[in-house]
Amino acid sequence: MRRVALEESRQTHPERTLVLLCAPIAYQKELLQTLQAQFGAAYTMVGMQEGLSLQDTALLSASELGQAGLLARVTQAKTVILLAPRLELLRQIAVGDDRDFTAYLMIRAVLWKKDVRLYLDFDPPRFLRNTFLEGVASAIDTLRQMQVTICPYFEGDRPQDTQKQLVTEADVLEAAQTKEKTILCRSGAIITPAARDALQGREVIVRYEGETLCN
Repeated sequence: MRRVALEESRQTHPERTLVLLCAPIAYQKELLQTLQAQFGAAYTMVGMQEGLSLQDTALLSASELGQAGLLARVTQAKTVILLAPRLELLRQIAVGDDRDFTAYLMIRAVLWKKDVRLYLDFDPPRFLRNTFLEGVASAIDTLRQMQVTICPYFEGDRPQDTQKQLVTEADVLEAAQTKEKTILCRSGAIITPAARDALQGREVIVRYEGETLCN
């Protein structure tokens, strides 16, 4: 049954969506719900390592496809999704280091202007200087500038924290489209140079925690 389903999935993909699975998935239910909501059944998933599995989902094997087969599928795809990448892989893609073949495929997908997406099981962290989170946040911010869509598919049960520790150009452009035109920040938040440039000429207000607006 799994082989029949796999063969059918190879033949019918109107959305031409390719999902590259890089590591075991902790929140499989939430991931499959996200993929189902966005693409229905119209996607192909490739396990980039041996032994990966995903809750009754038929996976193609990267080792069986080979590098030529994988490159051909990326070439044909409309949407390329990188799923559960290791943090080092994010940094490699962000700086254009394509020695790792998965990084090579993703960099090519960006250069070919595919719909490239990054699926994460965590909220992208903000810059925390002198911690590993600074490197993660920097890599993700760079990928955003490369027009990669960042999709956290699991946010846990914690309350949403709307106060930012880092204000990027994307935050300013997003705030400019809202009615409030306001960005809420924590005390000591960092505003990137690109964000400062974006604030020029836009009616966007940056407010820090504890501040009140005077009429």
